[in-house]
Parts: sequence; C-alpha cells; structure tokens
Amino acid sequence: MMKPEPSLDTGQLLTAQEASAMLGIKPATLYTYVSRGLLHPLRQAQRKANRYLLEELQSLKVRSSVRQGSGPVAAAAMRWGQPVIETSITEIEADGPRYRGFLATDLVRHPGRFENTAELLWSGLQTDGPQTWPVETVKVDVARALEAVLQQGRNRPRMMRVFSIVATVLGGGTLEQELRMGSTERLSRQMLFAFAGACGLLGPRGVYQPPQVEQSLALHVIESMGVAKAPALEHAINTALILSADHELSSSTFSARIAASTGATLHACVVAALATHQGAALAGGTDAAEDLIESLHSNVDLRDRLAEAELKGQRLPGFGLPIYPNGDPRAALMIKLAQQTAPGSAQADLALRFVEGVNERLGLHPNIEMGLVVLCNAWQLPPRSACALWGIGRTAGWIAHTMEQRLAGFTIRPRGLYQVNR
Repeated sequence: MMKPEPSLDTGQLLTAQEASAMLGIKPATLYTYVSRGLLHPLRQAQRKANRYLLEELQSLKVRSSVRQGSGPVAAAAMRWGQPVIETSITEIEADGPRYRGFLATDLVRHPGRFENTAELLWSGLQTDGPQTWPVETVKVDVARALEAVLQQGRNRPRMMRVFSIVATVLGGGTLEQELRMGSTERLSRQMLFAFAGACGLLGPRGVYQPPQVEQSLALHVIESMGVAKAPALEHAINTALILSADHELSSSTFSARIAASTGATLHACVVAALATHQGAALAGGTDAAEDLIESLHSNVDLRDRLAEAELKGQRLPGFGLPIYPNGDPRAALMIKLAQQTAPGSAQADLALRFVEGVNERLGLHPNIEMGLVVLCNAWQLPPRSACALWGIGRTAGWIAHTMEQRLAGFTIRPRGLYQVNR
C-alpha cells in the first residue's frame, strides 16, 4: 500500500532527502535529474546542501505519469501545467511570454503603449504608432456602485473586488446583444477605462475618477491615483501593464475561458477571472509581497528577515516561479527600470537590497509580483497599486482568451476521478 504524501506548504523548500522521498527515487537519481536540467536546485549561502522547490518537484512527479494512460495524463494536465487547450495568444519561453509571436519585453520598448498590446492580443494586428482610445461616457453610475466598498474603509481596498464590482455594473446586457452589436472591443475598452478610474480609490481623494480626456490609459491610471505626471512614470506604468497582460493559461485565465465556453458575457468572464486572480497564489500574493517590503524599516529588519527565511527554509512571497528557473524576465525588467528611472527613496533602496539578498542567500529570483511591488515602491505609488496594475493589465489577456474560446465552440468540462474514502 502506498503511503500518503505528507501535507506540505506549496511555498516550502525541501532538502535532497525529502525531495527523493517525495519522488520515490534514490538520491543518485535526483542528481541525475538535476544534471539533465529537469530540476533546478536552490543554493543557499549559509547551507552546504541545496534545496528544492516543492512546486517543481510536484510538476516533475506529475509529468512522469504520462505513460500511465489517459486518466492520469488528464489529471496531470489539470494540476501541473501540461498543455490542455490550443491557443494562438501567448507562448511562454525562457525569455518571457510572447504575445502572438512578439516578445513582451520587446513590446515594452516598441511601441511601448499598453493599448497597442491589448489590440495585438485581441486581433493579432500589430501597429507601430502608439494607440490612444477615445473616451466614452458610460450610462451607469460606477461611483455609486462602489460606495459599499468605501463604507468598509478607504484604506487599502481589495482591488480585485473593486474591479469585479465595476465589471458587474457595466455588464448589463446579454451575450446575444453583445455579439449582434459587434461591440466586444468597445466594451473591453470601456471596462479598462473604468478600472483605471477605480484606481482613484487608492489616491488621496479615495473616490472613483472617470477618465475625462483622450490620453493613454497609463496617464488615466496616474491621474486617478493622484500622482504627478511624468514621461518616465508613464513609461513605467505602460511597462507594468504590458508585462502583466497575459501569461498563457494561468488559473485566472482558465477561469475566464471556462466561463466563455458556457456562453457567459464578456463582463461575466472577466469577473470569473478576477475572482480567481485575487487568490494568494496570484494578486493576493502581490499584496503579501508588498506587506513584506513595507515591514522592512532598517538594515537590521532586512538581515533578520533573510536569516529567518533561511533558517526555516521558507519561500518568500514574490519569489520563485518554477516556470522560470533562471528568473522571471518580466520582474527583472521592472526592477531594472525602477533602478534606472524612478526617483527612489530609502524604502525603495531597502526593497532592492532585499531582492538581492534573497537571491544571494536563498537562491530565489523575484517573480512578477515582486517586480510590480518594487517598481511601484520606487515610484512611491499608493499602497495596492501593484495589485491594481496587474489586474488591469491581465484583463486585456482575459478578454483575448474569452474571444478565442468563443471561436473554439466547445464547453470546457473536465471529468472527475472518483475515489472511495477508506
């Protein structure tokens, strides 16, 4: 009889002995996996032995089941990232995501505008000149709908919930009406404008700020947050939105596709994605990474937090993404941009040194969550800005996947593998 696996925290770092036991292999086989590039051990400054990310071990274990028949293969696909749906939107490579063949980090450099990236994801058409969308007046009172959120306190609202309320209020029509009018892209732009206006809840006024003039979406976000406009900051916001726009079939994107496959409206698909995105493994992790950085007030705090993480073998929020064993290129670009263009502060300096310390002592690279946090911290944007930017940017990807899933014409309906409790 097989022994049940121990209950482990998915952020845990395992020793070689624990990793071997989990995979059911000998230590020599584990080192063979490492030499073949199937595993990527983390080297820690104060430890002689390497550690292994639990997520990567689980992924390897599931992939080994592909010869066991269709049932295990399907279970593997649903759990740990084997391809399950054909898509022409995004491909993930070592140098980051490619949107319809264009490397996301290249799109940051040219044309460098989020609107261009959104239209590329939606239609597959790439334009060279920076795009600006016309502002439309919506017929619903978004500010009034958000009053319930404001009544619970203006301090650090949960932005995925805020965006969900906005999308729900805007989505009053039916799918038939949306398709008959051919208004999917217009409704998409309208929704993104409203999300930008909702960033006003993070600013000093703490209220919804509907866009008024035709300008880039990045400038709408800056204006809503009550931050002084600057070309370098506009570029930083565009960078964050572009790099956040899509990442293939993440959990939240899969939720949007499931909703789309059942005939849900555009707004309902985005709400389904937002509900998933707010989890601790996604946008909720951004808030946790932000709280971690804000807890550092001195070099002593920095050293103590690193020592604690090393002693306990913890994976800190905002670090370590198995799909990028050599580091998340999206985070690397945002952190580099923060170093080169942001005005900076003592807190921003601590954040940057903490990221370096985690890499040196724990062998962990920052992921997109920490990249967003460091960039927003360096520009001294309001708390929870990182989470908001990720939600706005990723909405463009959710919309693209909703469109693609509708064209696919099938309902996503996984099967359950029934097991009797004994």
